[in-house]
Amino acid sequence: MNLESSAVNFSYLLLDYYKSLNIKEDELAVILMIDHLLASTDDFITTDLLAMKMNLDERRIDEIMANLLNKKYIEFELTKDKALLTLNPLKKILYSFFKQSIFTQEELDQQEGIDQKRTEYFEMIEEFFGRTLSPFEMSIVDEWIAQDIDEDIVTNAIKDAIRYDKKSVRTIDKYVISRLKKEDNLGNAK
Repeated sequence: MNLESSAVNFSYLLLDYYKSLNIKEDELAVILMIDHLLASTDDFITTDLLAMKMNLDERRIDEIMANLLNKKYIEFELTKDKALLTLNPLKKILYSFFKQSIFTQEELDQQEGIDQKRTEYFEMIEEFFGRTLSPFEMSIVDEWIAQDIDEDIVTNAIKDAIRYDKKSVRTIDKYVISRLKKEDNLGNAK
């Protein structure tokens, strides 16, 4: 199960875990206001904008922002024409806490292995195709992983497609099925 950041409410997680993250209440208020402003505007969020919306003065907001930057809970992302304030570092931490609270370490390790295998397959195929996979193609690859098809079978099927210059996930899927049938026939012959 891949936990997407939109699956669980950020504010809910923040309120649940802020004490554990050593976030003070005034920092919490600033974070919540930043989140609110990020959702409603694409403008650069400044201390004076925050001060207009809050009961804290600019000097105190500057101190809080510096603390949040030092704690690596906020960051500035540079785009072509401006720097944008983001809560992504804090969101990553909170979603990690949440995942750990609902999944066992074994489940997290298993998901990490699945994600790694998925990335390997995607990178191998995309490099060969010279393009990004379509959602349909990704779903075929995900099906190989869901069926727990041996990694050697999938890797060799991809290598076969490369060898025969067949740039189609459907063709790779046919090679996977063919290899599975051969393996099954060998197992039945014994």
